[in-house]
Amino acid sequence: MENELQRKYGISRAPIREAFRILEKERLVVTIPRKGTFIRKVTKKDVDENFPLRAILEGLAARMAVPNLKQHDFNKLKVLLDRMIEAAEKNHVKCYHKYHTEFHNTFINRCNNETLVGILDDLRLQAIWFRFSYLKVLKSSRYVIDVHKKILDHFMKRDADATEALVKDHILTAYKTFRENIQ
Repeated sequence: MENELQRKYGISRAPIREAFRILEKERLVVTIPRKGTFIRKVTKKDVDENFPLRAILEGLAARMAVPNLKQHDFNKLKVLLDRMIEAAEKNHVKCYHKYHTEFHNTFINRCNNETLVGILDDLRLQAIWFRFSYLKVLKSSRYVIDVHKKILDHFMKRDADATEALVKDHILTAYKTFRENIQ
């Protein structure tokens, strides 16, 4: 409720309403007139619409990034992968997701296609609640880490076909897992 947030944070209604408007635009909340703003529930339809599209587009971004990646990008991807491993070993879910997201953002941004980057930003933002609503994620972290090692290897070999296929398969595997566990 807006009144509660005003009191809690000592701010006016304008920034609260603007924040709700942004969150609603990003499909993270839903506003019901005269009732309030609520966190949007994740449905199977949401998962079915998001993941397959992301798989194709993120695979394409990986393919397009292959010729653009430089040694410093490979170094950054390796560091992020090492941090994912460390976070998984320590069971730090938030850190694990942070480094996983940064790993993907690194190659997505190197595709050098602003339209594709923007579309993927939107799709990945919509999927953020999937990751945090599915707490078994670290149980599958060994698989995810192994996949990311292979993705990095394919990037370093400049193998666009294999990289695209592996990124697509990685997201479709996550899709299957989330689909099975969204109840």
